[in-house]
Amino acid sequence: MQVLKERQTFPIEEIAFKVENLLLKEPLRIANENYKSSKTVFVSIKAKGFKGIGESAPDKEVTNEDFHSVSRFIEKANSELKGRNSFDIQGINQEMDKLSKVDSSAKAGIDIALYDLIGKISKRNVASLLGGKGNSKPISVTIGIENEKLSVKHARLYKRLGFKVIKLKVGLDVDADIKRVASIRKEIGNSVKLVADANQGYTFKEAQFFLSNAEAFNLGFLEQPVNFPDFNSLKRLKEGSNIPIMADESVKSIEDLRMLIDMNAVSMINIKLMKMGGITKAIKIANEARSKNIGVMLGCMEESRVGIAAGMHLSLSVNDIGFADLDAHLSHTNRFVYGGLKTVNGKNVIGKGYGLGLKFKKGLFN
Repeated sequence: MQVLKERQTFPIEEIAFKVENLLLKEPLRIANENYKSSKTVFVSIKAKGFKGIGESAPDKEVTNEDFHSVSRFIEKANSELKGRNSFDIQGINQEMDKLSKVDSSAKAGIDIALYDLIGKISKRNVASLLGGKGNSKPISVTIGIENEKLSVKHARLYKRLGFKVIKLKVGLDVDADIKRVASIRKEIGNSVKLVADANQGYTFKEAQFFLSNAEAFNLGFLEQPVNFPDFNSLKRLKEGSNIPIMADESVKSIEDLRMLIDMNAVSMINIKLMKMGGITKAIKIANEARSKNIGVMLGCMEESRVGIAAGMHLSLSVNDIGFADLDAHLSHTNRFVYGGLKTVNGKNVIGKGYGLGLKFKKGLFN
């Protein structure tokens, strides 16, 4: 991946934000939360007539933030970062870390907006800035925790729409989860990859039971089966099953990753911009994971197409990512941002615009 180089100075003039409520087409139930809507914070950074777009999508369960804390951080950052050269992304990230050791999604919103801004100034897209190639990537599509019949119906639909990877949310009832896995595999056959995400919902014994029964159904991986601090259980599950174990909530920083690697606790990790603090830190974590033969998937929270577009540009710049779990934008009924990408035949395709190729809805920012 390329390093940003620019002799010109484009000082930050303003970092603004706007809180909005994303409405879901259908409720999404996972092991530890039940979504009908989701607050997100759009970010705008101005420099010499250019404007970068970013997004902070906080989650109390994962990033320990809400829109109030994100708003406070961005107000502080606006005061502290004015005048800084927008091309100095590494330096700005260091300054944000001095302002707070936490607030990862708030930092991600600013970091994403900087990349979008630099892309617009440089007349390049973000993937190109990062040394990426291509314009599309297969993505997974998610089925929430729901009854078996409805899960099969959704799986049938997603296969017809061209998705090659289906992620099934599990973690509330292990017996029901195994039945859903079996029924979906029977419905979709083996041409579609089926994976599962427990969102910390299982005990060790439940996860062990799920894995032993799911091996018959060619499950691609089990994501975050147990509570996030329980690295020992992750390691034991990895050692006792042929199904790869993926860490999500357990890996929120490069320090977490290094501990998991030292313990040989997982085979894969899920990198999300919101929990890592943006593109800059995600690149570092992804590179270190791949250097240690840890598989990387790029995931998302419940963000809009801003966060999804940022994830897509990053996914095109990181080697060895076969698909990305970047589907949250498909579930929203209201739209505050346009352009950036489209989803066709199971793939996200980025647009041709500069930066992230996005535009705010008229009136969102004055």
